[in-house]
Amino acid sequence: MSNRCCSTLILFLALAGNAETLSAQTSAVQLQVYDYANLNPGSLHKVLALTQQILGEAGLSVEVELCRGAQAVPCASQIVGARYLVMRLVAGGSKTKDTVLHPQLGQSMADREGGTYSSLFLERIQDAAEEANVPWDIVLAYAAAHEVGHLLLGSEAHTARGVMKAHWGREDFQAMNQHQLHFIDQQAHELANRYGRSLSNALAVKIAAADAAKTAGTGQ
Repeated sequence: MSNRCCSTLILFLALAGNAETLSAQTSAVQLQVYDYANLNPGSLHKVLALTQQILGEAGLSVEVELCRGAQAVPCASQIVGARYLVMRLVAGGSKTKDTVLHPQLGQSMADREGGTYSSLFLERIQDAAEEANVPWDIVLAYAAAHEVGHLLLGSEAHTARGVMKAHWGREDFQAMNQHQLHFIDQQAHELANRYGRSLSNALAVKIAAADAAKTAGTGQ
């Protein structure tokens, strides 16, 4: 067997062994959450899991990762090729843009094309949840998904209904509690096309191919 054939065989075997694993570990979007509110670890992990579920149901390939806080550890390195987002959880409320009728639950540093950094205001979220008689951790997860929507879709991504509605009413909070609040179809299609599973799978295979080629080239 020639060296070229041998290298091709090694590459094929490496891809077969690594692509599935890398696909599971590689996401198109990486959301790193920094907890400055020192939330209960159990509640916080529940929030992160629900946030990932809401975004996943919209078609995103996303990894939500806890980075720092009383019970957190520093985040791992960024996922190669993923869209990188950062979210802060802060105990107080926003110092800007609050109104009596519509206190701000979160804020994103985004322009029409999107952004990277956002904040969630725990006090405002808990007050809104109490008024609507809905668990605050559920509202926190939907608020996180809303801000991710702005970071990926832009500052003008508000809709008349759903997750990206500018101001949620009582019916929206009740829909959250029943897990019936979603991104509208048009936005879900856009998110899936830009940051969906097929993209992350292609990235995983590309990484596997590069690693396999490197291994074949060194003869290991």
